[in-house]
Amino acid sequence: MDRGKLPPAAPPSEFLDDASTLNPTRVRGVVFASSAPESTADALRPLLRRVADGADPALAVSGVRHSMGGQSLLADGWILETQPMRGVTVDAASGVMRVGAGVTWREVIPVLNRLGLAPHVMQSNHDFTVGGSLSVNCHGLQVDHAPISGTVRRLRLLTGDGDVLTCSPTENPELFRHALGGYGLFGVILDAELGVVPNALYAPGFVTTRTRDYLDVFKERVYAPNSDVEMAYGRLSVDPDNLLDEAIIVTLVPVPGSRGTVLPLSRPGRPELTRAIFRNSADNEFGKKLRWWLERDVGPRLAGRISRNSLLDEPARIFSGASGSKVDVLQEYFIPQTRLPEFVQAARDVIRRTEGNLLNVTVRDVRRDDRSVLAYACQDVFGLVMLFEQDRSPAGERRMRTMTRELVDAAIAVGGSFYLPYRLHATLDQLGRAYPAWEKFVDAKHRFDPRGVFRNGLFERYAPS
Repeated sequence: MDRGKLPPAAPPSEFLDDASTLNPTRVRGVVFASSAPESTADALRPLLRRVADGADPALAVSGVRHSMGGQSLLADGWILETQPMRGVTVDAASGVMRVGAGVTWREVIPVLNRLGLAPHVMQSNHDFTVGGSLSVNCHGLQVDHAPISGTVRRLRLLTGDGDVLTCSPTENPELFRHALGGYGLFGVILDAELGVVPNALYAPGFVTTRTRDYLDVFKERVYAPNSDVEMAYGRLSVDPDNLLDEAIIVTLVPVPGSRGTVLPLSRPGRPELTRAIFRNSADNEFGKKLRWWLERDVGPRLAGRISRNSLLDEPARIFSGASGSKVDVLQEYFIPQTRLPEFVQAARDVIRRTEGNLLNVTVRDVRRDDRSVLAYACQDVFGLVMLFEQDRSPAGERRMRTMTRELVDAAIAVGGSFYLPYRLHATLDQLGRAYPAWEKFVDAKHRFDPRGVFRNGLFERYAPS
């Protein structure tokens, strides 16, 4: 098939799904991007005109579909696969890379590594496309920084009218702020220029604390004026006996003389053993106790130095699991730093009462985002990435929806929010309370895309009209 032309409609029996494996979606058809952004725009314009004229259904923009609620899918709609746009060029002198929206971080990291550079902000795994990362406005393990939107110098966006617009803080700034964290609803991100940083070899540090003291310890280790910590994250206990009560804080400090040097990309030792220990804890209380003990007491003694790129160059599938009867699902809550103990206490009560099977909690430092309109971090927050296992059944889905809505309420009660790339269990009222800019976002969507060329499952759920 010529990837510059539209394929025939998918037959009714053909479905696409996302990372949740809970969203089998019948689609109208799939169109592939070309390797070059310019030829992608040329190939898409006829379809965009047909959609605008009402002759074809709307288009959803898709990368590797790591979302979990249909954000990259559209029932009976067209799906754009962006992955062929995989170009990467780097201007090392200015610390900027230009990348096609369909390239994955797995492909970007080796290019940067050969130059002694590394991503500034990205997720903690490399599976995602850069365009997808921008569309969800991701964040990662770096400290003292806003989400990835803060690293974007400019991007090129293909609009519903077929125009290719350069967007930046000074050029088409309103569209720029809506496209970042805009879930592909304002157009197709074709490519983008992002800031990069020197790679470095890091020495890890570990400290165990009560969760109620997390902020004080984090401030002392990371925010102190003399701190040289560049990356950090926390883990909260999933041991049923002290669920969420205890925390490990991991800090990463550059080794003197290593910054900007070319370092080998290494893989973590014994990933099969790590995975086995993790998966064994999924349905096993003793397994959760054992894993927490290993993380807290054994892991620090075995940990060695690791480069920034090696830390990020890891697939999510190392720990993921899915079977015929169960599936892993992610949730994430952004909590004002001083309110962390209140949320954790409420979350513990909710999880125990609803019998949620919590597998892991990672805590990230996310600074205030002043760039994205649909910002989840309207102040400095801790992002709590929670991994649950749920039954793949109607009853399991109902239980997860009930628990999720209670956790969302708990986050909102302390002035926090929740992340939108996951299951669409929150109510419209909850979305509006967590994202006060939602109605303005929808108004802008109608203004920039009046004919509804771009849509997806998220928009269908919360703005169907």
